[in-house]
Amino acid sequence: MRSLFFFPIGLAATLFATATASADSPSVDTRSWRPSTDPSAGLVLESALTPGAWNWNAGAWVHYALHPVEAHAPGTDEKVRTVEHALGADLTLGMGLGKIAAVGASVPVVVVQSGAPGLPSTVMGDVGLHGKATLVPNDQGGFGLAALGTALLPTGARTGFQGDGSTRVGVRLLAEYTLLIVGLEASLGYTLRTEHRTWDDTEGSVRVGDELPWTVGAQVRPGLFGLDHDNRQLWELALHGSLPAGPVGPFGTGDPGSARLSPMMLALSDRVAVGHQRDFSVLAGVDIGLTAAIGVPTLRGILALTWAPREHDQDHDGVPDDVDQCPEIPEDRDGFEDSDGCPEIDDDDDGIVDSEDKCPRVPGVPQPGDKNGCPLPEGKPATTPPGVH
Repeated sequence: MRSLFFFPIGLAATLFATATASADSPSVDTRSWRPSTDPSAGLVLESALTPGAWNWNAGAWVHYALHPVEAHAPGTDEKVRTVEHALGADLTLGMGLGKIAAVGASVPVVVVQSGAPGLPSTVMGDVGLHGKATLVPNDQGGFGLAALGTALLPTGARTGFQGDGSTRVGVRLLAEYTLLIVGLEASLGYTLRTEHRTWDDTEGSVRVGDELPWTVGAQVRPGLFGLDHDNRQLWELALHGSLPAGPVGPFGTGDPGSARLSPMMLALSDRVAVGHQRDFSVLAGVDIGLTAAIGVPTLRGILALTWAPREHDQDHDGVPDDVDQCPEIPEDRDGFEDSDGCPEIDDDDDGIVDSEDKCPRVPGVPQPGDKNGCPLPEGKPATTPPGVH
């Protein structure tokens, strides 16, 4: 048992030691995709909303990339910095803070990779800290706006193309328009590198500096097409990438080789909620490289499992929220219509509340004393008790 307990600590220490020992390597973090810590996000897109106060979630994202890194010696076709295959995983954790804020963290690890001689097989990546704030909520549909922030810490191994050797911070503005079953989204941000790096390739050296990350795409629930009648799935189609913000210009302008700093990928994914309570979800997706920029794979496949436990009985009356007609008001459990989740204050609908009705199951009339709310004996006229008008 002790060995099982200390194994993760030992593995983390080994990975961190590898990252520290490689601090003088000239490599950079070549990752062109990172998962969101939002439990309802797709491969790239996420809602402008946050999970809600103190609602937490955890996720495991396993991904395989084909040819994610390919670089040649300047002026030759000799591959000197290449990753042919890479199998990695990201562990994510998130939590809502109040109704409009959330925080999260992501820990990336390359489980095994192969390529150029001397490439480390197993390495740790740069740990990410994430924050999100809803600026314009759209929980009833329509336009939504959110601000996202990220800090990437220098924990990754630079020899394994998973570390930058310095801290990076970024902000992004996310705009969304949704009709609940279909939504459009776009985002644009800025990532600041505290230290710039140099990338050498056939086309010459290029300075790796600040970036402008962007996304644009759509999400749709297949129920729109008469599929998935339980409304468990969410499909995604999106483009994503980044542009250099300095010292070189975007789209290949500026220094020679700067086109290598403009990654673009096409993402397709399907998230499926599983289980009766839908606290678990499984995501499967692919990311297809569209440019020859640094870190763009020929193909990336992703499989993720997310667990987001939620309160399914807000008023704690024993009636699940999905069938509770009054999810925030507890059922009175008086043996009358207790399955709808709503308290019945006048079971017999005679205008006298049950707390004062001495015959709560039989329609009656106002009467003094212990007969209030009970039917009158035949032939006896109704009288109005004191205080009742």
